[in-house]
Amino acid sequence: MTLCVVWRKNDEVHFASDSRVTLAKNSHADVGIKVLSLPYNIYSPCDSSTGKRSLVATGELGMCFAGSAVNSLFVKESVAEVLKELQYAPGYSNTSMNGLAQLVFTAYRLISKEVCSTVIGGNGRAALVIAGWCIEKKCVRTFYLETSDENKHSCKEILTAPNQHHFIGSGKSKAGALLPMNPSDTDYLRVLKSVIDDPTVDSVGGSIQYGHFENNNFKLSGIVERKEGVHYWRGALDLNSTEFMGADDILVPSLSYIDPFNTFSR
Repeated sequence: MTLCVVWRKNDEVHFASDSRVTLAKNSHADVGIKVLSLPYNIYSPCDSSTGKRSLVATGELGMCFAGSAVNSLFVKESVAEVLKELQYAPGYSNTSMNGLAQLVFTAYRLISKEVCSTVIGGNGRAALVIAGWCIEKKCVRTFYLETSDENKHSCKEILTAPNQHHFIGSGKSKAGALLPMNPSDTDYLRVLKSVIDDPTVDSVGGSIQYGHFENNNFKLSGIVERKEGVHYWRGALDLNSTEFMGADDILVPSLSYIDPFNTFSR
């Protein structure tokens, strides 16, 4: 399982999660990448005279998930290449964020039905949040995809007003109880870290992952941790470790990083 939180502050939408994935009963590893970026391109039909297409819209979706990593990552991998080469049909296609959400939801529903029909059954259920800039409404729109206990699938828009938030995953009750009134950006990350460090919530753990929308695109950031040295985390990887920084002929990762407890003003 996991704990993810998405929140809207004014016009900005933020994503954060832990890094723990459950591998089997009573078995887990802090290696999951749960805050993801999905680039997309939407092209026009081919021009009858030139045979060429024009780029109508381009951007990046943000995604996070809770529940089955198998289900979630297969959805991600299934739509990742499709999103790069979309074509709309004039008069029929919806090129807004709602249209993109419905495409992802269709893949989610089909894959979830297949995964949940196997021996893993209920353990194959997953919840996803996706968000992206909507060229129709000129704002970032966010959608929540889930599967009920009766294996009914749904897609609904969330974070439709400023200062709203949404927790998903096994740690959401604990996180909700810890969140103060009128939370700041930092408060969401502090609560996430508190649940990660709570030994009574063993389904949540590892390093924080974070992303937010900037100039209408989703930007992932690594996490700076100052504990017995300086660590630059992206999921399970400390990109400032000797394995990365001390090896010969290795390329240096150049992610941007945030200190989750000092970057934002309170």
